Amino acid sequence: MANRPFPVETTLKIAGIISPYLAVILGVFVFKSGTFAVLLYHLILLICIISLNRKKTLKLLVSGFRPCYWPLICLGGLLPGAVIFYLWPWARQETINLAHTMDSVGLSNVSFTAFALYACFVNPFLEESFWRGCFKPKSWLPGPVDVLFAGYHAVVMFPVAKPAFVIFSFLALAFVGWIFRQFYRLTGGLAIPVLIHIVADITIVWAMWQIMQ
Repeated sequence: MANRPFPVETTLKIAGIISPYLAVILGVFVFKSGTFAVLLYHLILLICIISLNRKKTLKLLVSGFRPCYWPLICLGGLLPGAVIFYLWPWARQETINLAHTMDSVGLSNVSFTAFALYACFVNPFLEESFWRGCFKPKSWLPGPVDVLFAGYHAVVMFPVAKPAFVIFSFLALAFVGWIFRQFYRLTGGLAIPVLIHIVADITIVWAMWQIMQ
């Protein structure tokens, strides 16, 4: 009996899941280009999102907002940047200089500014549309997708942070991924995860910029 091929939906989801790992390996470790890594990752995500959720992506991104969530959006968004800023002296590897590390992958001065704007105002929409929008949970239980989302961030941090901080960040991001998918399940939209993600990326970029000075 011939093997049945993977459904197209499953293939696209697998492609999206492995895309950040592939992008980091090629962009950061092979070509030494942070810009290449981000653009490759986002191009694959965009293809997957359009193929899987083309008709409802925009609606999902603006659905589910409640004004009562503003305190949570602000707190959830500000926390990651504060953690990085205040814990970095302890979290970084002894020989790491963040400014030199970013420069080694082509992200310094003007290029870092462009990267920061893109990361803050494009990345959240693409990541939430794929990692949450394409994996709506049917229950409150965590899923493998939450772990895989956190995992690629751990790969990025591993060369510059101490193992304890990488593990801490991995667990925190897996929890965040699960929480964001629950917001989607409960509200029927991605507006809350997107807003928290935007604020979080802004504070993380701010923390990185302060550390690099």
